[in-house]
Amino acid sequence: MAKLAGKNGGVYTNSLLIESAEDTWNEQVVSGVTLSTTTGKVGTNAARATTVSVGAATILMSEAIASVDLSTYDAIVLWIRSSVNTSAGDLRILLDDTANCASALENLQVPALTAATWTRILLKFATPANLTAILSIGLKQQADLADGTFDVDDVQALQQVDGMNAWTLDYKGNTEEVTDFANAGVEAHIPTTSEWNGSFEGFKDGVPLGFGSEIYLALGESATSGQCWLGNAIVTGISPNTTAKGVVLYKYIYQGTADLQVALL
Repeated sequence: MAKLAGKNGGVYTNSLLIESAEDTWNEQVVSGVTLSTTTGKVGTNAARATTVSVGAATILMSEAIASVDLSTYDAIVLWIRSSVNTSAGDLRILLDDTANCASALENLQVPALTAATWTRILLKFATPANLTAILSIGLKQQADLADGTFDVDDVQALQQVDGMNAWTLDYKGNTEEVTDFANAGVEAHIPTTSEWNGSFEGFKDGVPLGFGSEIYLALGESATSGQCWLGNAIVTGISPNTTAKGVVLYKYIYQGTADLQVALL
């Protein structure tokens, strides 16, 4: 893999719920797709499409949503699971201002997925200015995949934190000592908990983030959707500073809480 420059990364937060997927997505375009719910990653349920002999370029399921203006947002983050391995772009998330995602305004490529594994992904909008009145969201099978189940849960819109130009992340595992006489004086340890924290910083550009608030946090390594670390975090420190030259800088310290989705690629 080529070395990454990192210059097209970013920090995303300020979530807006688009679709909870707590009920069945009730719109479909072709036969061969059964719509249902299954146990979700967030909340109780997730939307599921089960396919039988469905070909390429097919919308597997879609859902009507209350009109939402996403023109000031930059990306969506969601949980997704496939019962079969997929390559990047085999599945797409659609957003549209008409029913059934009939003329999708955004056709967002899902990164490669490992079978039967919930994965949290960040997908950047191509043209957010067009997304002023989104009425439907959908899941499309771009490639002709094997018959299986395809699940979507907790779709949130995120805004890029303007002005940021650097971020850091420390992700580590903890251990506990379990030495006993059988170890003959050599310490033994077992893995226990993991934790993650870090900071991001840059120029003040817009309203600062709130101190102590829990946020969705997406730390992008590049513009490629799979090259992003995703999780929930708490802002634990804010350090503004300026100089006589007049440029105001902000640094945010955060503590991760719960799982961290490792960059996929």
